[in-house]
Amino acid sequence: MSERTAERSRETESEASAETGSGVDIGRLDGFSTTDEAETESDGGRYFSARALLFALVAVGAGTVVGGLIPVIPFTALLGIPAGAFVYGLLASQRRYIETGLAGGVVAGLLTVTSFLPQFLVRGVGGGQLGMGRLFAVAAAVGLVLSILGHYFGRDLRDGLTRDL
Repeated sequence: MSERTAERSRETESEASAETGSGVDIGRLDGFSTTDEAETESDGGRYFSARALLFALVAVGAGTVVGGLIPVIPFTALLGIPAGAFVYGLLASQRRYIETGLAGGVVAGLLTVTSFLPQFLVRGVGGGQLGMGRLFAVAAAVGLVLSILGHYFGRDLRDGLTRDL
């Protein structure tokens, strides 16, 4: 009987210690933790990662290549941007909107400028410079929006597939 009483007293002690663990560092009374969170975020590359940008460029570029293989239908290469970003969002373990948006903007801008480059060269190098910059900016903005939307829907599907019911 005394063994059972000792077990109960150990259980109540462990429950009491578990209840005091509120997630706040006991050493600090103001509720802030003593670890430097900004330091851990910058070390982990939380806000921007060159490696993630490279993967996003590959995914979006592959989407434009596959989209460009569809004959007769115009702008299928641009529709490959959200498809590639969707796949990247589905496979990536973290949210990478900045990298995906940058990759989509660069790929769309370069794709559009290289598509219209012969027409700008025929009109002349001096007259085509200003128009080419505007064309790149508009295409980059469209690519940025398309890639962020694709990444968002890919992340949303990943969240739905991995969530416990």
